Amino acid sequence: MVTKTARTRQPTREMQRRCRRKRRAKMVRRLLYAAAVLLVSGAVAIVLYGGSPLHASAEPQPVAAPADTPVQEEPTAQPAAPGQYVVAIDPGHGGINPNIGAEDWGSEADGVRESDVTLCTAQLLCEKLAADDRFAPLLTADGSTYLKPSERAAAAKAAGADLLLSIHLNSDASAATNGLECYAAPPALAANAESVRFGRLVTAAFRDQLGLTLRGWDGVRYLYFDANNARVVAESSDTTVRSDPTFTVLEDCGCPAVLVEEGFITNASDRAALCTDSACEQAAELYYQCIIDFFE
Repeated sequence: MVTKTARTRQPTREMQRRCRRKRRAKMVRRLLYAAAVLLVSGAVAIVLYGGSPLHASAEPQPVAAPADTPVQEEPTAQPAAPGQYVVAIDPGHGGINPNIGAEDWGSEADGVRESDVTLCTAQLLCEKLAADDRFAPLLTADGSTYLKPSERAAAAKAAGADLLLSIHLNSDASAATNGLECYAAPPALAANAESVRFGRLVTAAFRDQLGLTLRGWDGVRYLYFDANNARVVAESSDTTVRSDPTFTVLEDCGCPAVLVEEGFITNASDRAALCTDSACEQAAELYYQCIIDFFE
């Protein structure tokens, strides 16, 4: 009864003043607490992240997952000036795939995700191309949303791409399986010869500079899907024109194109050569030099 009476009674002016003072005091305490939390968090961030965390240790560290980015609605190319080459860079995987109801990070091993490595390498390569007035780069995806291969290819074609490079990492049940393979647009496509030429520049660079093993005849191969959707691999020396489809991103982009499986994320040696911050920088530089050589 006492409680009910207290709730229904009209407050006096003195009670109102006390309530206002209490609310102000409570608000001040909250503000002081929030400020203290921000100061402590800032100090911790400076200590932990004052330098690049991927370079802080003498041991190579795996590429970290990128921070959340705004949802990508549609890939856009840097406007090409007359005489510039439009180069589409396609980082494999990334974003929430509705078909699996989860993030499409591709392969994963030892805490390293394929999508993190491919996006890091692709972004570094785009920066190099953007700084060179000969090129207008297009990043087909930024990892913030899932884009189907057909959508990535369509973006490249709409931008008038002169070359497309799709970056991936391979995986296998056996940790001993290693090496690079570069899938080119196959003989049935008009861009076949130029795709193979660019592919051979890439495979030679990664073999000579990173010491990667080349799989197959010379590392450049063709990939087909048969009537049962099973993968069929052929060497670039096989010039047979087949009606079987290949990777959609290669088939639909309308320009010379390769899909590079840089190495096996499930192999410790390949992972060390390809999946650190410095390795992504080196791979981006190799791709950049190959692109220059391709257009010269």
